[in-house]
Amino acid sequence: MRVIKLSGDLKNSVKDLNGDAIPSMMRKKIFVAASLIFIGVAARLWLYNFLPSTPHIYITLAGIKQPLFMMDIFFVVAAISLIAGRYLGSLFAFLIPLSIMAITDILIGNTIIFLFTWSGFALLGSIGYLSRKKGVLHFFGYSVAGIIAYDLWTNFGCWMGWYSHDISGLLLCYALAIPFMLWHLLATMTVLPLFTIPFEKSMVQREIVSKEAKIATLPTALLMALSIFTLL
Repeated sequence: MRVIKLSGDLKNSVKDLNGDAIPSMMRKKIFVAASLIFIGVAARLWLYNFLPSTPHIYITLAGIKQPLFMMDIFFVVAAISLIAGRYLGSLFAFLIPLSIMAITDILIGNTIIFLFTWSGFALLGSIGYLSRKKGVLHFFGYSVAGIIAYDLWTNFGCWMGWYSHDISGLLLCYALAIPFMLWHLLATMTVLPLFTIPFEKSMVQREIVSKEAKIATLPTALLMALSIFTLL
């Protein structure tokens, strides 16, 4: 009677089919997701009261003098959203930023365009997800593009909610948003590597599955559509 010895890879495959390794990875992802939500909520609430004052560097945009940087707490949720999409994937890219925003908005409030804000962070999660098969430098490039997309999207909501509904109002809205976008880029791209380094070393499974990609992006698209519908 011959005894067949299984190679290491084949043993792992059999283990996966038996359902032992997959739940272990999912448990790890759930733990990391809960940790990211806790960090995001705690940091957003703390920084809401203790964010440093805006530096006294001014520019004139559309005839209005305002600071070069408009400091806010965007970067906390932005970095976590990108990390969640890249390293956890699927619905985590959607649920983690929305959980952080929903919990903290109950305590500190938001504006009439809150769905634009929520869907903007979900969009960042989806962009992080799309970078899963790319290297770290590509991920940072995707992140820059995602931040710009977030500002274009949320300021479109600002235009719908508070500005005249014509091209002049739209251009004014985007011009006055430049200091916010500069701060978003600077702050997020400073913080993001602090999250990325430990995740690159510990969470190496970043396979993309087409079905999972649809699951990751469909809720974001639906929330974006709902955002526009609520302001019509």
